[in-house]
Amino acid sequence: MIDRDWRLLLFVKDFTGRGADRFYWFQDEKLVETDAQDVVKFSGAVVCHDFWIIRDALFDKTRTLPNAVIDLDELRISVSGIPGDRLAREKYDITAVLAQQGLDQGVCAAYKQMFNKSIPFEPEVGVRAAAALTELYLALLQHAQSAGEMERFFTVEVPVYRVLQGAMAAGIGIDSRRLSEMRAEAEHDYFTCLKKYSAKHGMPLETPSRSALEDRLRLEGFELDDVSIEYLLEYVPHERDFGSDTMALQAADAARRVLGSLTLSTTAIRPVVDVFGSRTSRIHLRSPSLQNIPKKYRGIIVASEGAELSYVDFDQYEVGVMAALSGDPELVKLYAAGDMYDLFATTHLGLSGNRKAAKQLFLSYAYGMSKKALIDAAVSLGVDRPRAKSALGLFEQYEAWKKSVWADFEATGRVTTLMGNHYVRGRRGPLSSKEQRSAVSQVVQGTASFIFKQTLLDVSKLDDVTVILPMHDALLFEHRSEDTPGNVVKIFQNAMTRSLDGRVTGKASIGAFAIS
Repeated sequence: MIDRDWRLLLFVKDFTGRGADRFYWFQDEKLVETDAQDVVKFSGAVVCHDFWIIRDALFDKTRTLPNAVIDLDELRISVSGIPGDRLAREKYDITAVLAQQGLDQGVCAAYKQMFNKSIPFEPEVGVRAAAALTELYLALLQHAQSAGEMERFFTVEVPVYRVLQGAMAAGIGIDSRRLSEMRAEAEHDYFTCLKKYSAKHGMPLETPSRSALEDRLRLEGFELDDVSIEYLLEYVPHERDFGSDTMALQAADAARRVLGSLTLSTTAIRPVVDVFGSRTSRIHLRSPSLQNIPKKYRGIIVASEGAELSYVDFDQYEVGVMAALSGDPELVKLYAAGDMYDLFATTHLGLSGNRKAAKQLFLSYAYGMSKKALIDAAVSLGVDRPRAKSALGLFEQYEAWKKSVWADFEATGRVTTLMGNHYVRGRRGPLSSKEQRSAVSQVVQGTASFIFKQTLLDVSKLDDVTVILPMHDALLFEHRSEDTPGNVVKIFQNAMTRSLDGRVTGKASIGAFAIS
C-alpha cells in the first residue's frame, strides 16, 4: 500500500464563502496551483490535513469528492494505539504535530497563520510545510505497517471516510417547521426533567458538572479512583435510579443544545464526521452532534422529495459480539434465543419485567466489574443471593476468555480488534480494574465498530440507498423501493455473520428512528 499513487494537497479556504478557495499539489518539491475539478479527478489518494474544512467547497464546485482521501489526522489517530490521541483530537492542530517532527517553529507559526488566513499565502512557507507533511505521511505509513494497521486503514477506514464525507457534504434534510416545534419542546422537556431530577435526588437546579457527580457518587460509597463516572452511571444499578436519571437529564440537555444550535431557517445541515471518533473507533458526528438527539426530536430530519427514510439496527449487538469472540455456549444460546436481557432477567435472575436492571448487571459483569459487587447489587434489586451468584456464574467460557484478554494485555502491553485498531497500555505491572475493563471494551466494542464499518460499505453499494446518518450500530438511509429496507437488514445480518466467521448468526431489524 505504500506504493499506492498519491499526492499531497495544500489548500487555503475562503472563509467568506465566495468560492475563492485555492488548491496546491506538492510535486517535485514545488507547489503547483490547481483547481477543485482537478483535485476530485485525481485517481489516486489525496493526502491532506483538516479535510473537513474544504470538503463542502469541493463538493459544491464539483458535486463529488476525491476517489480517496487520506486525512493525516485520521491516519495518525487511527494507527497510534494511544487512547489520548483520540480523546484529544480537538486540541491538536497539524502544526503541533509538525513541530514534534522537527519542523522549524517559525515555519510552523507562519503556516498556521496562512492556513487560518491571518497572513497572505507565502509559497516558500507552503513548500517547507508540504515537505514536512510528506515526511509525516511516510512516517505514519511505516508505523501503520509495523503496527499491523495498514490493511485495515486502506481497505476499511479510507473507503468509509469517503462514503461518510460524501453523505455529510450532500447534506441532511431538515424540516424547519418541525425544528421550531422541537426546539420549543426540547427546552420545555429539559426544564421539566431538571425540576423532577432536582426534587428526586436533592441536586441543584442545573445539569450536574463532572465534579458535582464525583461528589455525589462518593457520598453514595462509590470508589472513583479506578472507574469512570460514565461507567458508574450507565452500567451500575443505583438506588432510586440515580444513574439512569442523570443520563436522561444529560440527554435532554444535549438535545436542547443541538437543536438550539440550528437556525430556524435551516433546511439542510452538513455535520463534521470523525470516522475514528473514539478509542474503539466509533463514528462520531459533530457541529451538530445529531447522534445525541433522542428519538422524540429526530422528526426534524426529512427525506428528499420522492424518497423515504428507513432505519436498520443490529439486534443485541454487544451480546452477539461477546458470544462470538468468547465462544461461550450459554451466551451463544441466549443470543440466539431472542432478547438476551429479557431472558436473563426472567429465567436466571427472577426479575420479571426488569430488563433494564438485567442489562446493567450483565454488561457490568461482561466488562469486568467484580462478581461480589454485582451480587450485592442484584440482591439490592430483590434477587436471592444464591440465585444472583448462580446467574453470574453461568458464563464460564466468557470468564476464561475475559481473563485471557487481560493476560495478553498485561504481557504484551496492547490489545487489538479485527484487523488492528490496537490499544497501547501506558504503563507496566499488574492491570488495574480500569485497565481490565478498558481491554475488554476495546476488543468487544472495537470489533463491533469494525463490523459496522464493513456493513456500511456493503450497504453503500446498493443503488437505491443514500446514506444519511450512522448511529453507532444502526443506519438511517434514504430509498425509493419498498424492498430496500429488507435488503439492508440482510446485509447487516450477513456482514456480522461473515465478520465473526459464522460463530453466531447476525441479527438486525427495521426499527423506528423517530417517535411520531
